[in-house]
Amino acid sequence: MSPRILLTAGHKTPTEPYVRAIVAGGGEPVVMLPGDGLELPDRIDGYVLAGGASVEPVRYGATIDEGLTPTMDLPRDEMEFALLEQALDHGLPVLAICRGFQLINVYYGGTLHQELTRTNYTDPHRNDLPRTTHAHTVTACAGRLRSIMGSDPYGVNSIHKQGVRDVAPGLVVTGHSSDGLIEGLETVDGQVVAVQWHPEELVDTDSPALGLFTDLVDRIRARELAVAPHR
Repeated sequence: MSPRILLTAGHKTPTEPYVRAIVAGGGEPVVMLPGDGLELPDRIDGYVLAGGASVEPVRYGATIDEGLTPTMDLPRDEMEFALLEQALDHGLPVLAICRGFQLINVYYGGTLHQELTRTNYTDPHRNDLPRTTHAHTVTACAGRLRSIMGSDPYGVNSIHKQGVRDVAPGLVVTGHSSDGLIEGLETVDGQVVAVQWHPEELVDTDSPALGLFTDLVDRIRARELAVAPHR
């Protein structure tokens, strides 16, 4: 039986690429949107946090930078912070993507750059290219990300305006773009794997992208074996 994997997204976030990627990785997606509740559904084995709107700055002790009007989704913030806490408490493996990557850093106590064009980062992190285009490279340096991608620079797509500023305590940096921006984060125990790009758009043509989803299923299977009663 395929593991049931929760996918959370915003109402304006296309969920179909994530659904396809979860299925391709061997999972059964269960989609929740803002308004669907704040309780983890029954029989959930893993959790994918999708991309989308910016995390509200108050969540990391900031106000909106002067002159910016970020697109935010406060009901989604409420839902995902609540569900993430429950998923972590239950020991569920997590894969976080783009906004999800940023939310993971904020959840654990880190901060964000609200607009990368106001920083010294120079790679094309937000561009008008098709969503499947490799915009820049990421080099994995540690963790499960390096085991999936290897240690050579790896081409990724890139669709984000914000990025990690201060890394949260307890998170390990597992990848950087060529301009030094943090693009991969994990918990020390590997329960949470988070990436800044959009592997769900690349699973049909890119084995490391698919590998992030099969790795989630592998982590679920390993957890099931670890908690299964001894016979």
